[in-house]
This record gives sequence, structure tokens and C-alpha cells, in this order.
Amino acid sequence: MAKQWGAIRKLPSGRVQASYVGPDSVRYTAPHTFSDDPPSPAGVKGRTGRAKAEAWLRAVRSDIERGAWVSPTQAAEAAQDEEKRAAAERFGLYAATWIAQRKSNKGVPLRPKTRAEYERQLAAGLSTFANDRLTAITPARVRAWHDERTKRGATQAGAEARLLRAILNTALVDGIIPTNPVPPNLTRTSTGKAHRPPTAEELAVLLEEVGPFCRLGVLLGAYGGLRLSEWRALRRKDVQIASGRTLISVDRQALFIPKTGWVVGAPKSEEGVRVVPLPLGLTPDVETHLREFVGPFPDDLLFPPVGTSEFMHDRQFNKHWNRARDAAGVRHVVREHDLRAFAGTALAQSGATLRETMSFLGHSTTTAAMAYQATTGREAELVDRMPLPTAPRKVTKLHE
Repeated sequence: MAKQWGAIRKLPSGRVQASYVGPDSVRYTAPHTFSDDPPSPAGVKGRTGRAKAEAWLRAVRSDIERGAWVSPTQAAEAAQDEEKRAAAERFGLYAATWIAQRKSNKGVPLRPKTRAEYERQLAAGLSTFANDRLTAITPARVRAWHDERTKRGATQAGAEARLLRAILNTALVDGIIPTNPVPPNLTRTSTGKAHRPPTAEELAVLLEEVGPFCRLGVLLGAYGGLRLSEWRALRRKDVQIASGRTLISVDRQALFIPKTGWVVGAPKSEEGVRVVPLPLGLTPDVETHLREFVGPFPDDLLFPPVGTSEFMHDRQFNKHWNRARDAAGVRHVVREHDLRAFAGTALAQSGATLRETMSFLGHSTTTAAMAYQATTGREAELVDRMPLPTAPRKVTKLHE
């Protein structure tokens, strides 16, 4: 009789344990013990635990002889690696890694505001896919998800779909999925609601009704093209008045990020660092604001915040801005950001080239500048051609 390969022993419990020494000279024990089968109703004996152990050992030996054997240690490590890989290919974890590693076209990490917005979208609409394998996200599922999200807001649904498509584009490059399941048409964010810059007459009402403290902020948006995040970060030292001309130095912005707080950094693009001349006719407004609202020191903010906030919060401005929009009858068509569109359009109508408009608004791409409509040094001449606000004629808004 051939000698038994491996070792078999009976445990105190009556079960049988099998083990063997592998090609690596390490002894391995079967992952489970073996027991006798109970007799059948007819009294026929079943397989014994020893017979089962012998069969298991024969199977292992066969694998070794065929070169198919893998050590249990390596098999366990491979299983763990597969589990980790599978977890990494679940959308939630993959998306979190994507955000952490994401960089702009210039190799710069995501700005805090952008990162916070992406994380908010992942926690909101995109949480539907958090535990799904990337390969399980199909076009049909995406369309059904988008249809449901659109009921809560078309703009937000489009933004979430755009982020989903961007993340899955990377998964496509990584070779995890064969195609991107997000149809491009779902990434549109237009709601059909028209937003536009105010007319000169509407701007006059806005300036009259927004109140003396916020008036300069509206002027800086409409005649300097500054973003809210830029003008609320201005300090006294960023304003120079010479020969009746006001020059605004823009080299930073202040953004409030939920769960993080205020983040102060460079403007939105590299071209956002700029010196902006204001029309000569606005110098009295600047001087009045400096005198009435700004402290005497160079680092004193042009728009001191209320309470303990580090900068003027959107809520503080919107309280006055919304009241002014109601008075002008433009509550739902003119946003604060549309003041930049007014500036870009007015400057272009004054004869500015596309490059001059880009420089004035702090844009880095012609596409961005075209949405609003070195330079040559003609900025002062051009801004003086912009139409200044006139005495307002209030607009009574009817119920919509």
C-alpha cells in the first residue's frame, strides 16, 4: 500500500485534521476539519472524516504535481488585494481619491471652493452610486438617476452629471470601464432661465437701493469687473487715488468654505492678479466710502464684516442686494455676478479689444471673456467711456 502523503490526525472533538508540507518547506493545515457523515435512513454509512481528509490531500498533491499549487499564504494575500481593489473600484472611494488627486490643466490642485463643491455633490446626488462598482454604473441607471435629480433642480442635476462623467472619464483611462456611461447631453446645466446684466437704468436703481455701505461693492462689480470674492477682500492699501483716478489692486480673494471657514488666496486665475482703473466719475464714491466705512490703517478692510466673521459674508451683502433687486424689478434675472457682464459689455462697447476685455476682467481664456462681451495701456481711457449711473427711476415689480 502506498504511503500516505501528508498528515492526518484525529482531534479530541472527534473531527479529523489534515496537513502537508508544501514545496516551500512550510507546513500548511487544511482550512477546515473533517467529520464523519451521519448514516442514511437506511443505515448505510457515509464517508468518514478520514476519507474526506485523504481526498483533500490528494487534491492538493495533484495541484503540486501539475504546477498549479499556490501557497495558502499567497492565496490569502491575493484575496486581500482583490478585496482592496474591489473596494477602490467602488464609486465612493474612487471619487474621493479622484478629488484628492485632481489637478487643473496647469497642474494646480483644486481650489478649496471647487473641492468643497465636488465633495458636496458626492454627498448629495452622487451618493446614489457610492457603494456601486464602477462597472455596475450603466447608461440606463445614469439616465434614471438624472431624471429623478432633475425633479429637484435641472441645474444641480446637470452639474452632478458633469462631475460624474469627469470621474468616470478617469476610470476609462485607468482601464476600469470600457466606455463612459454618462451621456454628454445630461451634463448641461442650463435651466432656460435667462440671466443678464442690468441695463443702465436698472443699475442706477440698484445703486440707489443697495445702501451706502454696499454701493461701492456694486460699483466695483459693474465698473471694475471685480468678483464679490475679490472686492470683499480689498484693503485700504489696495486703493490708490492719483490725479483724480482710482486704481484698485486685485491680488487676492476671500471665499467661505462650509466646514472649513474663510480661505484667502489668489484670484480665480493667474490673470486675476491685476490693477483696475475706475472711471474718473466714480472717485467721489470711493472717497466717500473710505471716509465713512474704512479704518485708517493700510490693512483695514474696505468692507468690514459684522459680528465675528473675518470678511463680509454673502448673507450680509445679499440682505441689501436682494432688497435692491426687488426695487429694480430684477430679482430673478440679474445676479451679482452679472455685474461683471455689465462691465465687460460696457468696456467692449467703449472700443476695447478682446484681449483688453480679458485683462480688465482677469480672464485667462477668450471663451470666458466672450461670455461678457496687456494690454495696450488704454484701460483708463476705455473705462472713462463707460456710461456712468444716472439718477434712478424706480421700477415697480408686478407679481410674477
